[in-house]
Amino acid sequence: MTSSSRVSPSPSMPVTKQARSEVSTRRLLDAAQELIGEVGYDRATMALIAERAGYSHGLITRRFGSKENMLYALVERMTLVWGDSEGHVEAAGQTGRDGILAAIDHVLDGHRRSPDSMRGLYVLMFEALNSVSVLRDRLLELHRHFRDSLAAAVRRGIEEGAIDASVQPERVARMLVSGLRGAAYQWLLDPDGVDFGAALTDLRHVLELMLPSPEAA
Repeated sequence: MTSSSRVSPSPSMPVTKQARSEVSTRRLLDAAQELIGEVGYDRATMALIAERAGYSHGLITRRFGSKENMLYALVERMTLVWGDSEGHVEAAGQTGRDGILAAIDHVLDGHRRSPDSMRGLYVLMFEALNSVSVLRDRLLELHRHFRDSLAAAVRRGIEEGAIDASVQPERVARMLVSGLRGAAYQWLLDPDGVDFGAALTDLRHVLELMLPSPEAA
């Protein structure tokens, strides 16, 4: 047999094993996110998470080592979702008024596509007020970055002449983040009485009024 006719070893077995591992990891994290959204971090035990995902309790230990490590993996995954859903303006390539409003539009779109994922995300955010240090430190960093990126977008809008110079970038950033978190808290507390989408639409209208163009001002 010539070298050109040799058949290379099939990579199907390692790929299949890796694929199974990725599927089980995703299902475990999905189950953790769902349970945390329903009962909170403390009551979402590893046993309940494994049962929800359809695996044994031992798989979580083998895969993550501990509940805190699993939480860290979940936070990192949800960080990507959060960045997508909250539309970090620098990633979207938008500045000024368009960038700020796009951040709200991305949250609205994420809520429409997967309200359960959005609920789990915000439950984790509020859990950060407790003693889960890995969660608190990571979300503290994310919030600071989000406020800074929003303020930078407003400053660029002012420099480009799209936003009136009297607008204060840090005030707009605080207003937007506070509005998003306040709407989320009300929605989690009273899901039947608070329409999260309507609250975000109201917030968008307020931000439009706060960001006049020089001509409008």
